[in-house]
Amino acid sequence: MKTIKRWVIILLLLLVVLMTASFSLWNNVAVSLTFGLFTLDARPLSVWLVSSFGLGALFGLTLGAGFIGNLKSNLRIRQLEKELQQRQKFNSAEKD
Repeated sequence: MKTIKRWVIILLLLLVVLMTASFSLWNNVAVSLTFGLFTLDARPLSVWLVSSFGLGALFGLTLGAGFIGNLKSNLRIRQLEKELQQRQKFNSAEKD
């Protein structure tokens, strides 16, 4: 099963590389990007699209993997600490 999964992943990655290459060949019109006062040199449209997709995927994976999971864990830890403090107060009040 592992070898089948590995081959499927390799084939999918190869398909993505081939699709990206064909996309780059079909979209070779030079386009310059302007962000307000800042203008970038003219590059093929495929360069801008593929690089923006790649950067977006990289940032999404980086931010999504660590930040959201860490935020949920920290929130759960705070809730459990509050609950522990309340239980300790309740137990000490019962003993008196």
